[in-house]
Amino acid sequence: MQKSGIFIILILLFLTACNQPGKQENNTGNEAFGQTDKSAGANSGKRVAVEVLEVKPENFSHYIEVNGTVQAEEEAIVSPEVGGRIKAIYIKEGQEVKKGKLLVSLNTSLIESNIREVKTSLKLATLTYQKQEQLWNEKIGTEMQYLQAKNNKETLENKLHTLQTQLEMAKIKASFDGIVDEIYVKTGEQAAPGMKILHIVNINKLKIYADVSERYLSSVHAGDIAEISFPAFPGYTMEEEIFRTGKVINEKSRTFRIELKIDNRNKKLLPNLISKIKLNDFSANDALVIPSYLIKQDVKGSYIYITESGDGKFTVKKVYIKPGITYEGRTMINSGLSSGDKIIVSGYNLVTNGSEVTIRG
Repeated sequence: MQKSGIFIILILLFLTACNQPGKQENNTGNEAFGQTDKSAGANSGKRVAVEVLEVKPENFSHYIEVNGTVQAEEEAIVSPEVGGRIKAIYIKEGQEVKKGKLLVSLNTSLIESNIREVKTSLKLATLTYQKQEQLWNEKIGTEMQYLQAKNNKETLENKLHTLQTQLEMAKIKASFDGIVDEIYVKTGEQAAPGMKILHIVNINKLKIYADVSERYLSSVHAGDIAEISFPAFPGYTMEEEIFRTGKVINEKSRTFRIELKIDNRNKKLLPNLISKIKLNDFSANDALVIPSYLIKQDVKGSYIYITESGDGKFTVKKVYIKPGITYEGRTMINSGLSSGDKIIVSGYNLVTNGSEVTIRG
């Protein structure tokens, strides 16, 4: 009986000893858990520092940007109208010439010889005609003799006129004021109709052609002001009216053509130069505009974060908006935003709806 009692006491002591470390471990675990909770509470209560921008009405414009090509209004590849050997070239490449200036002449010895022969024959034909006309008026000669003399005279007159025209065609002249850009032949070479002799261009008056998407057909009109720049001349810009718009849509590119005219008095621009054209297709006064990167999306639509103040603190509010047209990283807001609202522009990725923040700057 005594042994059984002693055995029971030993078992109880053993169990008590085993349970004591477990209690300490549980207490340690609880204390550690309590510290984590307390730390999380401190972190969750920390306010994020943000920067805000007050929205104010402003003017907003949207532009269409297209590439254009500069061309000369007066430009020609000159060719002779008659064949012949090149007798003389009176100009040099790069030379400025006036309208009517003799550029190139062809050998005309054969034409001149024919002209002399025709003139000699015409003198006799004219004298014969005059005699036959006198006889016809006096009722002496026959009508046939009179008509033959008249026909012979007129035929020779027409032939002389043709030869004189050919003689003039052999003298190639400038049809407009310009610069001789390139000469393709040399003295003594044979020329023929349609053969390239020289290239002449007037760079004082230029035009620009550009193709615009058909979606802007209702926004672009003749008389609209276009801003023109040139990659070859950074910083050099000009404003010109649209001279005309094309009346046909290109079925392949789905574009229509616009034309602008340029007075190039300083001769800075050259034909075939690439240009950049900006066309204003939309403008609004008193528009609310924000940086496009601030706009976020969720299942309900587009939204931004703004701040509200009250009780001496600032809180975040999630506002759903209706974005409008965008240009160069800025978006006009059609609805959902009011003048004076302060939108978060820095730190917006660290906040949520209702969180407290501090405003810096």
